[in-house]
Amino acid sequence: MKAKLLLILMIFLSRLSAQKVGVVLSGGGAAGSAHVGVLKSLEENQIPIDYIVGTSIGALVGAFYASGYSPEEIEALMNSAEFRDAATGTVEEKYLFYFMKDEDNSSIASLNFNLDSILGKNLPTNVISSIPIDYGLMELFSTANTVAGSNFDSLMVPYRAVAANISQQKQSVLKEGDLSKSIRAAMTYPFYISPITIDGDLMFDGGIYNNFPVDIMCNQFSPDYIIASNVASENPNPTEDNLLAQLRNILTKEANFEINCTKGIIIQTDVRDIATFDFYGTDLALQRGYEASNNYIDSIRTFVSRKIDQQSIAKKRSSFNLKKPILSFDSIRIKNGFKNQQKYLKNSLNLKEGPVYSENLKEEYYKFTSNPKINSAYPTAKYDSSTNTFSVQLDLKQEKKFKASFGGVIATKPFSTGFFQLEHKLLRNTELNTKANIYFGSFYNSAEASAKWDIPFYIPFYLKSKFSVNRYDYFNGRSTFIDDINPPYIINSENYWGNSIGLPIFTNGKLELGYNYLWQDYEYYQTDNFVRGDTSDRTSFEGSRFFIQFDRNSLNRKQYATKGSQLIMRLSAVSGLERTQTGSTTPIRSNLRAERDWFEAFFKFDKYLLRKRSVHLGVFLEGNASSLPLFQNYTASSLISPSFAPLPENRTIFQRQYRARSYAGAGIKAIYSYRDLIDVRGELYIYQPYEQLIQNPDGSASFATEIINRDFIGTVTAVYHSRLGPLAASLNYYEKAQDQWSFFVHFGYILFNKRGLE
Repeated sequence: MKAKLLLILMIFLSRLSAQKVGVVLSGGGAAGSAHVGVLKSLEENQIPIDYIVGTSIGALVGAFYASGYSPEEIEALMNSAEFRDAATGTVEEKYLFYFMKDEDNSSIASLNFNLDSILGKNLPTNVISSIPIDYGLMELFSTANTVAGSNFDSLMVPYRAVAANISQQKQSVLKEGDLSKSIRAAMTYPFYISPITIDGDLMFDGGIYNNFPVDIMCNQFSPDYIIASNVASENPNPTEDNLLAQLRNILTKEANFEINCTKGIIIQTDVRDIATFDFYGTDLALQRGYEASNNYIDSIRTFVSRKIDQQSIAKKRSSFNLKKPILSFDSIRIKNGFKNQQKYLKNSLNLKEGPVYSENLKEEYYKFTSNPKINSAYPTAKYDSSTNTFSVQLDLKQEKKFKASFGGVIATKPFSTGFFQLEHKLLRNTELNTKANIYFGSFYNSAEASAKWDIPFYIPFYLKSKFSVNRYDYFNGRSTFIDDINPPYIINSENYWGNSIGLPIFTNGKLELGYNYLWQDYEYYQTDNFVRGDTSDRTSFEGSRFFIQFDRNSLNRKQYATKGSQLIMRLSAVSGLERTQTGSTTPIRSNLRAERDWFEAFFKFDKYLLRKRSVHLGVFLEGNASSLPLFQNYTASSLISPSFAPLPENRTIFQRQYRARSYAGAGIKAIYSYRDLIDVRGELYIYQPYEQLIQNPDGSASFATEIINRDFIGTVTAVYHSRLGPLAASLNYYEKAQDQWSFFVHFGYILFNKRGLE
């Protein structure tokens, strides 16, 4: 009898020791960071994890763990700025290839299209760029995939990812192949990020068909006990004004939040207040997942007596990770690309001198994909055991040939402006980009056409030519809050034809040499006391400008930046002819025709630094030194002079006190930023002209004694950064203005085409 009892006890204990535990991780967007807290809790409490199945964000977290990353490492990754950048399609500052960046304009929305395609093929399929995610997944998972031999059962923990196979209208359980590609497929949220193809089938987020894949765990691994971490919820009732709820109800099936194939428990973490794409809430979600899991440990122990201590887990993880090869590359191939581009990439990487590490490839990859003619270049790494290195293939997808951009600015002051641009992009062995845009409004009107030829030699360069027409009407675009209550009658019209050649200088910089031929025309009164029937003065300047400019730019936004820096250094030589025709209100009655020649050196430095949590500090320096001669009268001399314009509003008003041929300006900025979405900015600037212009009694101009007067500019601005553009409210202070305070609200970008003398 005792022997039988002993035998039964031994069988019972053997079964306990053989207990296999499967962990299921649901979908749920950014709230899925709670899964990391659950894994951390299970490890600390010595709960074994023998299998992992995940869908959507759960597929990513599960793949991290299965590939040998500890919960602490996963936590650091998911709470990092790099992870947030990738999740929002943003390239890190140090990888921004400024050479390929187009000139800033007022666009807030754009549409890429082909003329020979139907409407459905031209509609955008994604909100963010997949490029940072694609490279990041390859970098993080290629070595683990190599150790496993592309068999997910051979990872540190056997693993499955669930994706939605749209081509076959069913779920796909991914258990072999390229690991990073499988994860990418499983977490491709519809319309947020572009879909991906595996074996000819189009894949989307696994949560569409199965957001709680307990059945996959049972069918694939048959564990004795299942621990399911759930951050998903039932689909919200769709409403007329909630597009996300509408899409979720259209696209996704209701999940069955039950475990009915074996024993198990569901760890439900309350993360309902963390939005799908709120990747600033990952830390909070992780902590809640950790706390929720700890509350279930006693219940789990009722059924799972087997323990695995953290030292044993660390040993197993270390053993797996030591097998990972170094991620270095000795060859590169561009699928669907052209010879010159492939040759340029190989030369840039210097592969002939030996393999390169991932960091080097990453820099060149971002340079290559920064080209606006490239939609994506999905990277796949393959290991060669004979050389202990990887080869990488870039699956190139060209951007559609045409792009239409829309935008402008709507303001409570009369400088509201519309914007439209049409662009044609041609990608061959060399690249040609042609575009034309227009601005239209009461203050500013412009039309510009340009052509840019990019040549991907060993050192790439571009040739650019453009013709621009600009018109600024400071009278109709007047302001009632600043400067003069009765605005000056000033209309500036200019045409110029420009040609330039550009070369990259490291990653964030470029050198440009150019020539502009320009026609400037100013129509103005030198007094505000004019009546109908008076004729205005008219000054024109026709001439040439040669310039060389170094520009380094890594600012994160084209207006109201909070990160990065910009450095501009420019030398210019200008030569031309002034013609002034006097009007009826000026004391100077003689017309003038005179040669004008001058040199100019310009410097600008704008940097954001000392970021501590939500607070940013910035510094601003600007200077201009010029030999610009005086024109016939004071107003003409002011109009041709460079201006100090550190605030967006400065570009929309004529302020004589901030115009001088030589000046220096400096500023400091303090910014409180909430999740990079809402900023409150305080900025203070000092402006010091070297020789301020003064008006003589006869209307002519002369220079004041050097360095006498200075001026202060201040602003407090609240900015909401929507996906379309900034919504900002500004209170500005101008010390020497007749009306010192200015308040206005605007939506969109206060940006214009470059002038011929800029």
